[in-house]
Amino acid sequence: MSYPCRNSCTVFLFLVLFTPIVSTLHAQALPDAPSAAEGSPIPVITGFMSYQTNLSPGTVDLNPEFDPTVLLPIGSKLLIQSELDMSLDVTRDSGRWGPAYVDKSIEYLQADYFVHPNLALVAGRYMIPFGIYRERMHPLWIRNLQAEPISFTLNATSGNGAMLRGAAHLTPSVNVTYAGYYSAASTLKLMQADRQGGFRGSVLLPNRRMEVGVSYNRTTGSGAHNMLGTDFTWNLKRLPLDIRSETLFSKEAGNTYWVEGAYRLSKLGTNPLLRNTQLIFRQEQYWMPSASTSTSAMSGTMGSLPDTNTKRSTAGMTYYLNPNLRLNAAYQGNYATSENSHTWNMGLTYRFAIP
Repeated sequence: MSYPCRNSCTVFLFLVLFTPIVSTLHAQALPDAPSAAEGSPIPVITGFMSYQTNLSPGTVDLNPEFDPTVLLPIGSKLLIQSELDMSLDVTRDSGRWGPAYVDKSIEYLQADYFVHPNLALVAGRYMIPFGIYRERMHPLWIRNLQAEPISFTLNATSGNGAMLRGAAHLTPSVNVTYAGYYSAASTLKLMQADRQGGFRGSVLLPNRRMEVGVSYNRTTGSGAHNMLGTDFTWNLKRLPLDIRSETLFSKEAGNTYWVEGAYRLSKLGTNPLLRNTQLIFRQEQYWMPSASTSTSAMSGTMGSLPDTNTKRSTAGMTYYLNPNLRLNAAYQGNYATSENSHTWNMGLTYRFAIP
């Protein structure tokens, strides 16, 4: 939900500027603090802040973001965790700056109870486990490219309800993961959610560093639709190359896929410039649903999707100044009938953790 940038902007910018100072002072004070008993769980405050700039012909977008995360373990079986997302979006178009808004939302606020070594019960607000991008890659500190793929428009959701999830060993070389969830509809400020249910399962081959997953989601209510998805992850052994992909099929919303490769230049030499640089390329495509299958109830979601069949190619680079600070730059070409566009992205992301 967006709010006019008045007091919210002041608080937002204060948090973005003040948190690195708090993190540094806390780290300096750690040697004098009494250490916790070995093995005992301690609370953690972590997260990231980022400044991103997007440049396209005639338009400039400024997007600072601040995402704090709190992890609160209680005993050995219960974990409380939460993430708050705060971002500012300011656009300059045709020589004029538009209004500034602070967008706020609670990404998740959940309790994880470990019923069994292979099973956890999750209750509260959680990220919908559809595919891999939403749960594993969407934070700006983790994702390789700052621009989300087209499919993220359809599964960038959180649910309010309950979830069962876990993992198990089938053989020494084969593991499985599984998650099933149900979310109730909610219109609460910062915690909006659709009524939906679904599951995700995957097969993990640790020796080959490979995972293959499948997801299903059914959303009911005013925007009723079904989605089926697959995902693939491969971390190569002989090369510092990560390959990830997702596909999404929906009769009401359309079909889409993305494939992304990220290559670390450490194999090319020991020079710090090479060792700390990563090159990324992503190819994606979206096919619109036919007029007979798309529903008027999907108009809200479809409004943020391309309105024609679209291809996108994105090439980028990330440079790690240190383990907690990185620079990024990328170029994206969007190719569609009479709607070709080109966008440059540049940014700086800082990760913090206390303690």
